[in-house]
Amino acid sequence: MRLVTTMALLALLQACANSPETSELAPRTVEVRGELAASRSASLAAPFDATVKRVAIREGATVQAGDVLVELTNPEVEHNVAVARAQREWAERKVHDVPATAESSAIAARKKARRDRYRELYKTHDVTLAELEDAENDYSAALRDLGNLRASPLPRIEVERAAADEKLAEQRQQSLVIRAPIGGVVTKLDAAEGHQVAPREALAEVTAMGELEARAEVDPDLLRVVRAGMSAEVRIMTVPPKVILDKVSYVVPYRSGQPGERRAAIVVHIANSDASLQPGTPVTMTIKTQP
Repeated sequence: MRLVTTMALLALLQACANSPETSELAPRTVEVRGELAASRSASLAAPFDATVKRVAIREGATVQAGDVLVELTNPEVEHNVAVARAQREWAERKVHDVPATAESSAIAARKKARRDRYRELYKTHDVTLAELEDAENDYSAALRDLGNLRASPLPRIEVERAAADEKLAEQRQQSLVIRAPIGGVVTKLDAAEGHQVAPREALAEVTAMGELEARAEVDPDLLRVVRAGMSAEVRIMTVPPKVILDKVSYVVPYRSGQPGERRAAIVVHIANSDASLQPGTPVTMTIKTQP
């Protein structure tokens, strides 16, 4: 079996390009060096100006999605929530307790007093049944008009608007509680209790450790012979070294690097359910390019 390292392979590829017998010159295996990298991570930042109220975790801790990492506080946000809640409660009381107009309430009160007086007079036959019925109907009509005014959609629209403002204020308040968006390990923690933070200032980073990537950055010319799906032996430089047999998961055909530098990448997914492997560990990948 012909084993070709990166530098030797580049020279061989040039020879292959100039030779009609390319299949005979093509290497059977390619060896490249790289390191383990996180396949998924999340960086968390402050949503706006705030003060760190509480740091709920430590760097290196394992967290689940939704766990609280950092709590922030902002007096203006707290004030806005209180104001919005008070406005919503006031609008609700206005719908149920405040008469539509003082005039309508006064009319209804007068008609009720007349109805009550006619009921007493009817007992002594000082008014007729028709007169009592007229008084009852007048009072019922006044109550109906008052009820229609109180049921006007305008006060209810005010309640809905106040409730929406309250919800928006509460959402802004909830954004001060920084939670882990994914499960993993807290690989970076910049927050400290009492520290003032600015918008988009970094607070923490969570890295999913259940699956890592063995990643090797290479010259793009290597991808003439290396493709996704090829068998790969990944030697991880732990103590003792760990060897994993798998396949090339994908290749990154081109990625810009330093000015004038062209880089590509070869990637193999590495299962890490026990979180025993760490990003940054050196690896050597031997890729079988021919059957």
